[in-house]
Parts: sequence; structure tokens; C-alpha cells
Amino acid sequence: MASIAILIDTPQGARLLAASSAREAALKAESVIATIAQTALPVTVVVECANPDMADRLMNYLADVQMERLLAEAA
Repeated sequence: MASIAILIDTPQGARLLAASSAREAALKAESVIATIAQTALPVTVVVECANPDMADRLMNYLADVQMERLLAEAA
């Protein structure tokens, strides 16, 4: 049963991901973010789940993933 939903607004359109754990959600979202061109980053990411702290952690983690890509590809 999916308890976490992540919406990623990509240049090709919105992607809705569902996962039953934070780890699964992070891996799925990372794989989508990896396909986005560096010039299109950062993209909007929205995390919905019953635990607000988990949602905040995932949001912060995915923001860091995007920032790392921007910094790595800018160097």
C-alpha cells in the first residue's frame, strides 16, 4: 500500500510517484530527477504523506539531490 506520494514537475510534464517507504520514495524520485536536464533544474517537488516530518525530510533530501547535480555539472 502506497503511503507516500511525490509529484515532480518535469519539463515533459508532471510525474506522480507512489511508494510505501521513505527509502523507496527517495530512490524513485532520484531516478526521475536524474533524467532531467541540468538546465531545467531545479524543478518543483511536492511530497504528501501522513507524517509531516517524513515529508519534510524527503523534500529536503530531494532539494539536496537537485543542488548536488547543479553544483557537480557546473564545475
